[in-house]
Amino acid sequence: MNKKYIQIKKSFSGFRLDQFLVQQLKFISRNQIQNFIKKSKILVNDKTVKTGFILQEGDFVEIHSDIYVKKNNVKIIPKNIDLDIIYEDDNIVGINKNSGLVVHPGIKNEENTLVHGLEFRFRNLSDINGDLRKGIVHRLDADTSGIILIAKNNPAHEWLSNQFKDRKIIKEYIAITWGRWSKSQGKISGDMIRSKTDPTKYIFAKDSINGKYSESTYKVEKQYTNHTKVRFYPLTGRTHQIRVHAAQLGNPIFGDNKYGGDIKKAKEYKPEVYKYFSSQLKFFSRHALHAYSIEFINFYKKRKIKIIAPIPDEFIDLEKTLSEYENKS
Repeated sequence: MNKKYIQIKKSFSGFRLDQFLVQQLKFISRNQIQNFIKKSKILVNDKTVKTGFILQEGDFVEIHSDIYVKKNNVKIIPKNIDLDIIYEDDNIVGINKNSGLVVHPGIKNEENTLVHGLEFRFRNLSDINGDLRKGIVHRLDADTSGIILIAKNNPAHEWLSNQFKDRKIIKEYIAITWGRWSKSQGKISGDMIRSKTDPTKYIFAKDSINGKYSESTYKVEKQYTNHTKVRFYPLTGRTHQIRVHAAQLGNPIFGDNKYGGDIKKAKEYKPEVYKYFSSQLKFFSRHALHAYSIEFINFYKKRKIKIIAPIPDEFIDLEKTLSEYENKS
């Protein structure tokens, strides 16, 4: 995740947020720090707070990657990146993002992102989220493939953002997960919170004080012996939501190193299954999650549009290979 996290130690407990950051971010002024806090570029425990917020031991301070990127004077140099455009009108673009393509510049990814490709391809893009995120209304994890919407102008950006906020946009994801599911369909819900041991990871909160509500419905499409193809329909849009929800039920997404879908999961199975599945994990080299479709109300004609991103060949091959192996077993 392209953000910087600082966990507050006991020695800084009781400090004002802005005072603490003056010591941590010596490359920017106090006025700039206060401005970043007001613009929600700096959060505490995933929440927007005031500049005088009093920090407590264990708090997580999240610093937007744009701050560090600007420190290094990173500028977007348009690059001719192959973009799979599957929908376009005067205001909105739908792109089938390849797995591995980072959406926007961050601390470890300052070039060759989707934004670089957008700047090369389109004359106009929204700039509500700043120069480093032109056109970006929502995002997908780097390894997640599938449909992502891009705004060509600010009115269209606001139009889409409000639909996301009001939960009017319908999204469908397809995943290959570990194990058998106990129910063919259902709902997963609960408050999500950042892990205290890994700030780039989310878990279900034991209490709802600091957690953010998340909800997804799911439907099992194909049940195999040791893996399952599932369709997810997230109502909310929390970071890593589907990945966390699948892991919460004990059925992490195949190849998801962060949420238990990696080689450690394969070790839970019989030796022959472990051997075969571990080889497929190395070959696939991503998590098996694809943003299959998105439905929204068009900005200009005010009618519903549904865009479908075809399932990638490597995803289809993975399911075929795993199912053929299990049919032979």
